Amino acid sequence: MSLGSSHNEDGLKGITKDLRRYVEKRLELLVLAISERVSYILADSIQRIIGILLFAGGLFFLWFALGFYLGSLVESLALGFLICSVPLIIAGLIFIRFKPKSITEKIQAGMMHEIILSLDQMDKKVQADPKKEEDGESSMDEKKERNST
Repeated sequence: MSLGSSHNEDGLKGITKDLRRYVEKRLELLVLAISERVSYILADSIQRIIGILLFAGGLFFLWFALGFYLGSLVESLALGFLICSVPLIIAGLIFIRFKPKSITEKIQAGMMHEIILSLDQMDKKVQADPKKEEDGESSMDEKKERNST
């Protein structure tokens, strides 16, 4: 009778060990998936910021050219730049004073949409191949190496 009891205890220990290993692997996979998504979002954000800065620089020089052109038309350089600055000042005051909620809501909705899409993609990856994280220690190490490079 003690032989059967010992066998059950070994089986139970094996199951708990396997369960612990499974949970650890799932957590590692989740961390890797989240870090992959965060790194993608950061890289995408940096690229967008660079694009916006280049575009803003182009607009800056275009606005300067417009100021010089209007200054030559009205025969007063200062008046040309004053005319160019009025729309910028009005737009700035609108953004500062009224804080358009529609723009804030659009930005927030876009960010939430992207987060939800990334979470859905992570869920689909895990559901498509749930055995992938059970391949062993070497496969997780390979995933970590791929994400670190």
